[in-house]
Amino acid sequence: MNPASSPRLLAAALAIGVLALASGPARADFIYARLVPGVGLQANGASVDVDVSSDGRTVVFASDAQNWVGDTYNGTRAVAVDLDTGVIDAVSALGGTVFRGESPVVSGDGRYVAFLTYSSSYGPNWQVLRKDRQTGALELASATATGQPASGGTEDNTVSISADGRYVAFQATASMTDVAGRPGGGAPSGSSGEIYVKDMTTGQVKIASVMSDGSASGSNCSLERHALSSSGRYLVMLCSDAMVAGATSGQAYVRDLQANTTELISRSATAPNGASAFGNRPAISPSGRFVSFQTRSYGGLGYADGASETSNSGIYLRDRQAGTTIAIPRPALMPSTSYDSCAVSAVSDVASVVFHCNYNWTGPGSYPQVFLFVPGSAPEMISGTAGGQAGNNAAGYSLGVNASGLSMAWESSASNIDPGDTNGVSDIFVLVDESVVSDVIFANGFED
Repeated sequence: MNPASSPRLLAAALAIGVLALASGPARADFIYARLVPGVGLQANGASVDVDVSSDGRTVVFASDAQNWVGDTYNGTRAVAVDLDTGVIDAVSALGGTVFRGESPVVSGDGRYVAFLTYSSSYGPNWQVLRKDRQTGALELASATATGQPASGGTEDNTVSISADGRYVAFQATASMTDVAGRPGGGAPSGSSGEIYVKDMTTGQVKIASVMSDGSASGSNCSLERHALSSSGRYLVMLCSDAMVAGATSGQAYVRDLQANTTELISRSATAPNGASAFGNRPAISPSGRFVSFQTRSYGGLGYADGASETSNSGIYLRDRQAGTTIAIPRPALMPSTSYDSCAVSAVSDVASVVFHCNYNWTGPGSYPQVFLFVPGSAPEMISGTAGGQAGNNAAGYSLGVNASGLSMAWESSASNIDPGDTNGVSDIFVLVDESVVSDVIFANGFED
């Protein structure tokens, strides 16, 4: 790797716990830690927008803190941390100069990171860059096949990357003039909400927001950071208009970029044309088999297959191979109210789902928390203290899980998780199985 400054990560060791994961080891020992720049140090700025690599070793995030690598940039930079070797990189840096980097996403082995930058020499408004952490090369991903930046820029917070780093997906706010494979030929209409996938090897740009009949969507489609499968073949998106004949509005879809097909995801056997409520925040597993998504309605999905507005969390899990959809149960700590209150999620290849519940559901003064769901068991809170107490501030506005389900990361503003947490800002927390990492050294002297 090519670290910008610090050669080691020294994280605060918090607790060792035991969890049992479906399709994984019978017992797994997890390291629970708050990431900090070094022994006795805390990040001197907020850290948000976290993602974790498929192999579980690399965590990336955006941070206002200058002491991750000791730079002097007064703004948000993209940071990468190798949990195994301890290497810290300022990803949004070139030639030793750090610049603005937000909403980073990481490839399967941590080598490539795609992120957003704004009003830079790379193009107008928001543009997407891809950093090769091995060579230091920095390339414009939101570029046409001839290398021109997206003329109106891209949407913010809408970047995804394949496991090998070859494909980068983004949402453009204006037309790109030479998109390959656009249905019907010609240039895009320029409608906001068009989703594109850039092949960083060939330079080709392909539109992903395409209807099942092969016609251009012409509608507002959006994607989240966990939109691309590992191979880059599948992309999950949310579209306001029906992308499949007969579908209701506001549903989640998967586009097969190889077979050129579009599949309705936010559906079940009893609701084949889609949920009665709008879908939201879809995420796809690295293999492309599983998709998790939220509903926007307080009344649930309207499925007649055991889900109800007082028993489910508002997060659903679709198995594309089996053709089934299940409602993730409401965490026990949440009251049985008439609304769904969970939102952001990420899903692994073993169908475990990490998700965030975004209402004050544990009583006065409580805050959103992060949960882990393993099929066949009840959701378990993972953003609390070692003793099971909920965090004293919001957690999970961004989160991630790796392919095996053994490495998880999220942001949290709680100060009661780590006794040494006094910086008063959002930090990055990780829950990592010992089998994923081998060389991490912690601030209290604990070493695997």
